[in-house]
Amino acid sequence: MSYVLTAVGSYAVGAIPFGYIVYYLATKTDVRTVGSGNIGATNVGRLLGFRFFMLVFVLELLKGLLPVLGLSWLAGKLGLPVPAELPVVAALGAIIGHNFPVYLGFRGGKGVATSLGALLALDPVACGAAAVGFFVVFLITRYVSLSSMTGGVAFVTAYFVRTNDPWSRENRAMSLLALAVVGLLIVRHRKNIGRLIAGTETKVPLWNRKPGGPPSVHPAGKVQPAVVAVLVVAGGLIIAAGSWLTQNARTPIEVHAGLWNLRETARASTGQQRSTRVVFNESGDRLAVLCPRYNRVLVYNVAADDTLDPASQIEVGGRPMAVAAAGGKLVVLVRPANDHKHLEPGWSEVFSFDGERVGPRIPAGYYPDDLGVTPDGRRLLVLCSGRGEGDADKPAPELTILPAEFGPNPPQPLGRLLFDPGDDPDRLTVSAQGTRGLVTLAHSNQTIAVDLAQADAPVVAGRAKLAGDTLPYVSRSPDGDWLIMPTALDFEAVAVGAPLSQKADQTVSPDYLIFTRPDASALEIVQVQPPRTLGWFPVKGPFNLGGTETTGLTYSRSRGLLAVATKPGTVHLVRLESRLEPAGATPDRVAATR
Repeated sequence: MSYVLTAVGSYAVGAIPFGYIVYYLATKTDVRTVGSGNIGATNVGRLLGFRFFMLVFVLELLKGLLPVLGLSWLAGKLGLPVPAELPVVAALGAIIGHNFPVYLGFRGGKGVATSLGALLALDPVACGAAAVGFFVVFLITRYVSLSSMTGGVAFVTAYFVRTNDPWSRENRAMSLLALAVVGLLIVRHRKNIGRLIAGTETKVPLWNRKPGGPPSVHPAGKVQPAVVAVLVVAGGLIIAAGSWLTQNARTPIEVHAGLWNLRETARASTGQQRSTRVVFNESGDRLAVLCPRYNRVLVYNVAADDTLDPASQIEVGGRPMAVAAAGGKLVVLVRPANDHKHLEPGWSEVFSFDGERVGPRIPAGYYPDDLGVTPDGRRLLVLCSGRGEGDADKPAPELTILPAEFGPNPPQPLGRLLFDPGDDPDRLTVSAQGTRGLVTLAHSNQTIAVDLAQADAPVVAGRAKLAGDTLPYVSRSPDGDWLIMPTALDFEAVAVGAPLSQKADQTVSPDYLIFTRPDASALEIVQVQPPRTLGWFPVKGPFNLGGTETTGLTYSRSRGLLAVATKPGTVHLVRLESRLEPAGATPDRVAATR
């Protein structure tokens, strides 16, 4: 039903003949009887001038853009399913409606502006390339037909260059639509191609023709050889640049760092504009990504070939602050949205990695900031700022310890630790044995050490100044417990055991750290003892060009995979392998993530 209603609705909108209507209102004449007889913006522009060309062009663009943006939203509001291919169906319906309108006996235009509008909603970046190609050629030649076909080819080139796997399940419909639109565009311009070759194609004037005046019937002459040469050279350069970009984008990034080899295996855009925290499930075949801008958590399947496939999209009732895996479940810490965060306490929501809700909300304090899980997965630790955020009417900042038991009733707290009213807790780090924690305070350059040995009676063990410009390092206690110490650098870190080691116990001190460097758009790999940097793994932007700000890092011991989240909303999957071990062997993780 969603497909049928979307197809019919988009066709009905796309079939509205704006060119026919505008020309009739201006001249009281049927545009099909003058000029080329076409109802599109090009014929209207040749007859009435450039401003009428732009008016019709914009109207036809909107009748492609609005159905794609609006009909999927409307289907959701009506309670109908909204499959991923629904916007593609809307785009196809609008384009067919323009080309074959029922209102005019199925004789329509060539679909340039309507196609551009529909594709603009689906892939704005590729449409930007199409628009550049169109207007550059148009300003040089003023041949709309040649400009339109150039824009279509530019769109397809940009789309396939930017799409890592255009024939995957989630991209297949869009790839077919892109090829179909450009193919239809060229077929509908077959007569124009003949006129361009014969030298009888007319141009759109860049001045206003008097409404109702005689149509322009004089050909503009053949395409000048110099213009053809320029276009051929430009086309060759575009094709060469596109080929280079395609090759560069498809070349996996690989780095040797000491005894390690790191190789990017997958890259996925969340489409949510921003991603922060990431976490694997225990087996490493699911990856959850926190997307706070739209109050969502995305879950991906991690395939056997180390690629990412979308699995589910989880909506939470507020702004997600942190995410963790506990007891085989996904726990999301949430603040109320917008101004409600000042009036209502936060909570945690629990889901399966299939996206199904488990049990009721778990109450948290005011202004929740961070969520931790003990290495054995048995306890949750929730950090809340309370009055530390500046609201004197709120309770004191606190750390709450709860059992990771998710049933029909929310778990009851095992213990609480209240901080000084002036403290503003920000981040929580848990030690390898779960007996210690470290709370980083915002805006004060301080940390608070917490003794977690007694879950029902956590206590403050001391305060210390946050380390300055030093790299993350491992702090060990006399009883063998240890944790990754935060510094003034903003980072996420994981710890890894030595190659060929038999370290199955996560409490054993690590040999290597891998952490994000947002300032350098990279991961840094360091040896713990003696401390030294082994190498950097660059986290690249689109086409493997430029950099991007890293925001989250997690590691799957069972799969030997790192997952890196970036601020623009992309997730990178990186395989970590020892160069001393057989291919496919995975290093042993010995610590949880900071």
